[in-house]
Amino acid sequence: MNPGEPPPEPDDVADGPTPSFAELKELLAFRPFRNLFLAGTFSSFGDWLALLGTTALAAELARGGVGEYLAVSGVFILRIAPAVLLGPLAGVVADRLDRRRTMITGDLLRGALFVSIALVGTLWWMYVAIVVIECISLFWNPAKDATVPNLVPPERLEMANQLGLVGSYGTAPAAALVFSGLSLFSEPLQSLVPGLDPEGVLLALYLNAATFLASAWIVWRLTFPPRAATATLAGESIYRTVADGLLVVRERPFVRGLIAGMLGAFAGGGLVVGLATRFVEDMGAGSPGYGMLFVAVFTGMAGGIIVGPRLLAGLSRPRIFSAALTSTGLLLLALALVPTLLLALPLATVLGALIGVGWVVGYTLLGLTVEDEVRGRTFALVQSLNGVVLVLVLALAPLLAAAFDAVLSLPRTITVGALDLSYTGATVTYLLAGIAMSTAGVGAWRAMNDQPGVSLVSEYRLVRRRRRAT
Repeated sequence: MNPGEPPPEPDDVADGPTPSFAELKELLAFRPFRNLFLAGTFSSFGDWLALLGTTALAAELARGGVGEYLAVSGVFILRIAPAVLLGPLAGVVADRLDRRRTMITGDLLRGALFVSIALVGTLWWMYVAIVVIECISLFWNPAKDATVPNLVPPERLEMANQLGLVGSYGTAPAAALVFSGLSLFSEPLQSLVPGLDPEGVLLALYLNAATFLASAWIVWRLTFPPRAATATLAGESIYRTVADGLLVVRERPFVRGLIAGMLGAFAGGGLVVGLATRFVEDMGAGSPGYGMLFVAVFTGMAGGIIVGPRLLAGLSRPRIFSAALTSTGLLLLALALVPTLLLALPLATVLGALIGVGWVVGYTLLGLTVEDEVRGRTFALVQSLNGVVLVLVLALAPLLAAAFDAVLSLPRTITVGALDLSYTGATVTYLLAGIAMSTAGVGAWRAMNDQPGVSLVSEYRLVRRRRRAT
């Protein structure tokens, strides 16, 4: 077992060929998989739309002061907590249920629960419904994922999984754009659907319920391949997996630094989204502005994950990782110091891209550093820590922001030329997080810099000359 030193840089796989359109068309020619992919995409779109709708509704129901911060944070925490606490158990149970019935029932129940949130219109019921919805999703998602290998040939499974990730995360910007535009239709539809709000939040919940009905209809028409009469589960206990993962992290400083940096980047993204409702409200943007900021962050993340490794191929991965972490902190500082929507949207896009780059490069470095026999449990530990960190960030950030509002007598508005800059507890929290992340990034650069004396710009120019020469 090596001590976890930085891995040697192999020939960068990012320069390899990408799946062609013909291969993608061939994959989608498998009708059962195509239908399951559509069902999953509808459900993912609904999930993202629901996240935007419920957080905006929480801020609306508990408007002002500490209550607004905590109400929005509560939505995020309750969406994550069931997976952190019950995820492994739900996965085991889901493997013993009829997958088709599980998915259809889950979609119908989730759609009905989202309709109930709009009809009841109280914060406490929304929290109860969210917990139940997330528990249902813990059975729905494994049923879908476990079915995919039965619907495509083994040589197409990797591409099928990649396409599934696109359907899961690529729908986030689309959902945010739809959410931002619903306010245009909400008021005209009030005569047909009484009780709709001008911001379009309740309309988003109804539309979200419709996506789950569409998913249930698709799955109902889908023929699932037969399963074996009995299913057996082998492997070590969850506790043993976590213990082995902790041992790897404890004994390897490089791995420990990687995981800390990845969690820091993930926490930065969670912080931006978790305080976004109050952040955009203070800029006078409301729900449409919240949706636009959501689009910016997740579009940037998608671009960073997809394009970043190819664009930066040939550069030292440890240096890319630490530079991305440092830059994320600096952009958080910029968001805090210049809180205007005109600047916040492009800054949030770049911030999301940097988080995406840091995340995918960190994962690559972990895969290269950790041996195969302990790699799975290390990644399992990272996934578990993700949930824990996100819950902590979403729980503590609103409390910090509310405390800063009280102690510093915020909000305060400063006029700079034609700009009116409003500073609140949310911007102060962004400021402190930016200082912490940029400091951590500088520390990571010093520890992981495998080419001292060479700037990242000089290294990039050298890599470009090499590419041109070949």
